[in-house]
Amino acid sequence: MLHIVDFELDHPERTEFLEEISEDLSLSRNQRRMFSRFFGFEAFHYDEQAPLAQMTSGAVDRLLARNPRSAAALSHVTHCHTLPAITHCDGESSSILAPFAEQGLEVFSATMNHCATGLSMLSAMDQLLGDADTGLVLIAEKAFHPDVRLIKNTTIMGECAAAVLVRREASRLRVVDSHTQHETRFWQNTGHLDEPYLEGFEDMYLDFACNTLTNALKRFGLGMEDVRFILPHNVNMASWIMIAQILGFDRHKVCLSTIARFGHCFGADPFINLMQLIKDDKLVAGDRLLLFSIGLGATATCTLVQVN
Repeated sequence: MLHIVDFELDHPERTEFLEEISEDLSLSRNQRRMFSRFFGFEAFHYDEQAPLAQMTSGAVDRLLARNPRSAAALSHVTHCHTLPAITHCDGESSSILAPFAEQGLEVFSATMNHCATGLSMLSAMDQLLGDADTGLVLIAEKAFHPDVRLIKNTTIMGECAAAVLVRREASRLRVVDSHTQHETRFWQNTGHLDEPYLEGFEDMYLDFACNTLTNALKRFGLGMEDVRFILPHNVNMASWIMIAQILGFDRHKVCLSTIARFGHCFGADPFINLMQLIKDDKLVAGDRLLLFSIGLGATATCTLVQVN
């Protein structure tokens, strides 16, 4: 069974506040109020000048330095990202994986589940790794364009990289199982601004999220009362409060405290929220955690992790 040995985050030191980016994102006064008052956004780590490799290498270097035995057994490295091209003129994805390829490791990029790719990759690593192997899952990308930073009336992107070490050897965080669902109506995204590829997505989003959580719990043989925390993607605060109301569970199960400080950092959000729980010393042995993310396309993945 797969275990999360350790993980690390890195983000630009530079912080932008909602009011500062409103003009760049063409937000009206009412939209600014919506994103602030109802969606919970305040600040975002963002630096146009900081390359993606700087974030990933910062997280990876610290992670491998404090886990030398796992680093020595490293066999597979994957870079999970939402957008097929991660810069204006893509080329950086290969440079992120190149140092590992030069060591003779198995490296690959994954994107098809979009923001849910990082969680989905835990299941893939469970299939790929041998008993003595270590896998490294990198979840990182840049919000390099206003059309990337903003999903209209839904969310605003920040920047943060997550590096996650996984092995079969027992560790504090055991990956118990994972559940993935697809809603294929929204699979096509050519990038054309006048193409209504998201038409109807907002209307079905809550049902899709609730249905995925319900089916995941059924697969795991659990009720929501058996779950200590939900570690969500930071799409916005309002949607998670509504999901809690629809499914009838305490909204304080959902870790929402990082939305105001990070925004939605693509696929890294569940690990941002997991790091916050660890920093706040809120986890005890036996806790069950649901890591959850939805990617455009649309794919939802819910991963059950138990604290040992």
